[in-house]
Amino acid sequence: MRRPRLYITGPQCFYPGGEHQLLTMKYLAEEYGFEVTNIKEKMGFDDCDPATGKQPLRKLTPDYLDDCDIVVGDVNFFRGGEPESGTIFELGVGFARGKKLYSFTRDRRDVIHRYPVGQLCPDGKILDEHGMGYATAHTAGNLMYMVPSKIVEGDFEDCLKTIVMDLIEEAKDRGQRIVPRQDLRAKSTWPLGELPRAYLAGFECFLLNAREVGDRMKAFALDHGVEGIFPPDEAPGLKEPEDMSDVYTRSAFYFDRDQLHIRNSNMVIANLNPYHGHEPDSGTVFESGMSFGLGYRCYCFLSDGRELIEKVPCNLGEDGIYRDIEGYRVENCGQPLASIIASNMTVVVGGFKDAILKVEEDTERLKRGE
Repeated sequence: MRRPRLYITGPQCFYPGGEHQLLTMKYLAEEYGFEVTNIKEKMGFDDCDPATGKQPLRKLTPDYLDDCDIVVGDVNFFRGGEPESGTIFELGVGFARGKKLYSFTRDRRDVIHRYPVGQLCPDGKILDEHGMGYATAHTAGNLMYMVPSKIVEGDFEDCLKTIVMDLIEEAKDRGQRIVPRQDLRAKSTWPLGELPRAYLAGFECFLLNAREVGDRMKAFALDHGVEGIFPPDEAPGLKEPEDMSDVYTRSAFYFDRDQLHIRNSNMVIANLNPYHGHEPDSGTVFESGMSFGLGYRCYCFLSDGRELIEKVPCNLGEDGIYRDIEGYRVENCGQPLASIIASNMTVVVGGFKDAILKVEEDTERLKRGE
């Protein structure tokens, strides 16, 4: 019987001694009966250009994640109130590729308790430090990675134990011929038209006037030959539950709606500006990863195009590695975003309109066969 295959993702590659931590995680997973597909004896942490100190970019291949069954992600907060963006991107790719997702965090309390920078309004609404709706305040993480992945409180070994028990229960179900519930999250419900259709991912949907902003974004996109879908839009074929009072009912519905928007598109245009710290909004990153996993054209925009070592406060050590205030490595790949994102999306420095103009330009080039 083949051993279940794990792909492990997390910010450990940025930790001092992170290479040893990852190898320890690999050996521990093997003790629990798993095969680890992505952690090797030599990870190449220090592979960089000796002249410039730049690290290589992480360009993904079309068969990325094909050799694993389960993606396990460390979703502890990283440089603020969001997990490390590359980790979330890979969880999104894994979801698109039909992999099981598990996540672990040391603290499974609601986000509002772990990152208490919101304000409570007299009407009961919670706004974040930007004055936007604090959409994930009452859940353990952004719904886009929280809903499709099983979140385990504890460390990597706690997560392994949970996976083992779940696999045993699944085997018992199969043995007793119990049919599991059907998951209809892998089908599109809206045929594409002549125009490219873009899912407009970003934290604009948390604005208090989100509908108005979304309408303007879609109108500008349409003027330039792109049909836009904004997250709060209705999704064909999906009915909203009558009772939305439960936070997990709402989260599941919003996840179903947004992932269906992505499947009904053939492109993503994502706002990856910093959000609740130095990292982008994790839901937007997950959606970007899912879009990449589905083989879409992927665009993102941000206003600050400086490379990470200029944006994240850090110092250059004697070992030639930039580290932040906590000692975590800061990627020195010449890009304004995590390498795995910058390598696999078209990065536009500017705003949403600049991204649309870039899409229009690329679409025209594709039509000409260039």
